[in-house]
Amino acid sequence: MATSNEILMPINEQFWDVFEIFMDDNQKAKIRANNTRQYVEGIIDLLLKDKIVPNLKPTEDYAGVSWGRKIKIIRDKYDSEIADSIQEIFRVGGDGSHFNGQVSNDELQQIIDKAVHIVEDIFVRYFLEPEHKFGSENIFTIFSMLPLKHRIYILEKVSAHYTNLDVVDRLSLAYVKFGEKDKAIDLLEKSLRENIIDKNFYTQKMRSINILNSKLSELYSKNAGYEKDSGYSKALVVDDLLVVGLPTSKDIFDTAKAVKVFSEWFEQDKNKYPEFINLFLYLMKTDDRQYE
Repeated sequence: MATSNEILMPINEQFWDVFEIFMDDNQKAKIRANNTRQYVEGIIDLLLKDKIVPNLKPTEDYAGVSWGRKIKIIRDKYDSEIADSIQEIFRVGGDGSHFNGQVSNDELQQIIDKAVHIVEDIFVRYFLEPEHKFGSENIFTIFSMLPLKHRIYILEKVSAHYTNLDVVDRLSLAYVKFGEKDKAIDLLEKSLRENIIDKNFYTQKMRSINILNSKLSELYSKNAGYEKDSGYSKALVVDDLLVVGLPTSKDIFDTAKAVKVFSEWFEQDKNKYPEFINLFLYLMKTDDRQYE
């Protein structure tokens, strides 16, 4: 970090207090909080504008509507939890924009976490719409290309509202690939007890899970430097089920195959699921894996 001896500054004693604040590491929390707010403003404009505009008065122009008004429409007409997260981010981020504002590291981390989850929560809200119920649309291939942490978060929250065979199928698979086999087994056993799946599905899925877990264990042992959510390797097929995303220490992904699959799917279904595609493309921008 630069020191006062390395920065040319005005010779004015009254300026010194301002300068010391400018050089203070604690100011970084305020700056990041304000940036987090700006990031969420972008999310609203990109992903939630079409939820807001239909609820504006004929005399209102979207660009001129206050953020408070936009958040109120999101709360009243779309989703109150998402609106609450946005409101809190705006509150803390607003403190970060003022000279005398204070933002603690805990507050900063809390709003960063909320900001990270907003797009995932929009996905959840998408799957809670009756016409987009998980399993009713042909989006499995492309959904499986999302990073595991996003898939798990989304499906866990969806399952708090409803659970069906497709949710159980995809969530249990994601758990195993994330190294949480016990969670996958617990989910299958619970779903069997509640008659969400039948005995045949349970047996077949358990067999697939055990085979996949064995393959993953073997792969991990050969790649000691692997980090759980870092990357992907070539696809693995277990009982005719395409398991995209075996991780390796080299963060390699079969990009050509992924692009081909996405391109074919996009051309076939882009007009069927425009909202899902928009969400998918945005969330993939947050993917921090490295590809070749």
